[in-house]
Amino acid sequence: MTALDEIALALPKAGITLRGRRSRDGSGLPVLCLHGILDNCAGFDPLAGYLTGVDLIAIDLPGHGLSDPVPSIVCDYLDYAACVLELAHTQGWDRFRLIGHSLGGAVASLVAGIHPDKVDRLVLIDSIGPLSAEPDRAVSGIARYLDTYLRGDGHPVYRSRMHAVKTRVQLADILLDTAELLVDRDLVEVPDGFSWRHDIRLNRGITPTLPEEQVLAFLGEITAPALLVLAERTALVEPYYPVRIDTVPKLRQVTLPGGHHLHIENAEAVAQEIAGFLISG
Repeated sequence: MTALDEIALALPKAGITLRGRRSRDGSGLPVLCLHGILDNCAGFDPLAGYLTGVDLIAIDLPGHGLSDPVPSIVCDYLDYAACVLELAHTQGWDRFRLIGHSLGGAVASLVAGIHPDKVDRLVLIDSIGPLSAEPDRAVSGIARYLDTYLRGDGHPVYRSRMHAVKTRVQLADILLDTAELLVDRDLVEVPDGFSWRHDIRLNRGITPTLPEEQVLAFLGEITAPALLVLAERTALVEPYYPVRIDTVPKLRQVTLPGGHHLHIENAEAVAQEIAGFLISG
């Protein structure tokens, strides 16, 4: 299995530090892995066991895992894209590859559209572009988000680690083993039990603000060869996804058994598809 080292990566402009894991034996262009909302870099550990010989970097996105919060009140998709682009800039990556799941796939799609010259290959796992919203829904969503932000709510406290794990299973409809993998990096012991360390603003999800036409504009700018790995029990149920898939110029798609977290629960099959894609001409 590929050994992963803990890393810390400073983003001076954003004023935060990202943390994550990186393979020891990798070579070639960096392969940056971006996880889903309320997940963390540990979600890529199963894939790393099969993707050998690559420079694999899995980060905790801002506000997740051990990384500092995103430097924005509203935690917009573009805030995350800006952090990823700053990371590439500070690391001196003129070209790199992206693997993104869920939120990470949304962010990776934006990054690949904003700077298509920098992204050599793009892998999207049950995700393509950020959620979009009609203008009136965007307004109401932002209002609800800011109401929660101003109230200053706190995380719940669980009486045991297993209680927290089972809550995570119910929240995301994932397997117990998947929750165990993800919870370790997000759970912190508190006086009355256990609670979460992630940015509490993320409990509401990312509020969609981009209209669908703008999302399509970002997707249409992607020039990198792209692979979309869909789950048989996919989360991509909104009616706009077929048009999105047709909009990315060099996109190939494959459907594999599993649910939304198939890169964890069906890691070998997903890794085989990704490995073949990364080495293809």
